[in-house]
Amino acid sequence: MDNLELDLKLTVGHINTVLKHLAAGAYAEVADLIALLHGQAKPQIEAATSVTPAASAAVEAPVEEQPTE
Repeated sequence: MDNLELDLKLTVGHINTVLKHLAAGAYAEVADLIALLHGQAKPQIEAATSVTPAASAAVEAPVEEQPTE
């Protein structure tokens, strides 16, 4: 079962807690696992925090009201 892959959903806070405890372990035992977690989490965090200029302008631009007759 060691090769069975699982998809887990964790908050950034949960991941930080796991990494904090892994960091206390022996480097040779935890380095690969930490790298694996970082490798999977980084693209997701970057995608969640990136905003395209067009989307940013649409959010920040005030909406002009059309005159009613």
